Amino acid sequence: MSGSQIVEQLSGFERQYSLQTAEITSKIGRVHTIEASQRATVIHDIRKDLAQVLDLLDQMELVVRELGANTTERAKYELRVRSYQNDKKQLDTELEKAIKRVREEADRDELLAFDDQLNGHRQEDQLIANTQRLERSTRKIQDAHRIAVETEQIGTEMLSNLANQRETIGRSRDRLRQSNADLGRANKSLNSMIRRAIQNRLLLLVVTFLLSFMLLYIVYKAI
Repeated sequence: MSGSQIVEQLSGFERQYSLQTAEITSKIGRVHTIEASQRATVIHDIRKDLAQVLDLLDQMELVVRELGANTTERAKYELRVRSYQNDKKQLDTELEKAIKRVREEADRDELLAFDDQLNGHRQEDQLIANTQRLERSTRKIQDAHRIAVETEQIGTEMLSNLANQRETIGRSRDRLRQSNADLGRANKSLNSMIRRAIQNRLLLLVVTFLLSFMLLYIVYKAI
């Protein structure tokens, strides 16, 4: 995904987080006003909602890692996720306070019934929590594997590019050697041509001198 697509996905997660936590906060605030027989069920529902929030935050954390390392955008969202995680812990604390308040206000029979219901739900919650923990661990392993594969692909591409560059440099070096050899041969040919031109010029001068001398000699004899 591109950076803009990742940011858009994270924005969607943030909207979902805001809705879920707002609903959870409202439910916690109403726990002590709910009919006694329904309180354990409502608390059970709240705990499931909190587990979903935790799962959402784990997804956000994985997506944030897809942003470029050491970028302002990644640092911003990492800070936000940590803040959301602290808010989720605060909701856990608020729920426990609400449960404590219900227990303090309940009479003996209500408390026994409440505890029985909570214990029954707690076993179910534990099973769900273990399943979700396993799913989160699986996602993290898959994410780590994906990153490892991407890193391996990048490394392979870099090695391939380096090999191509080495071949290109080798061909350039061979062409340079060939050019140097051609230049050497051209230089030898040029020097040879210059020597022949000098020799021809000297020969021409000698011939011209001899002809001039003979012409002067003939003129002298004629006189």
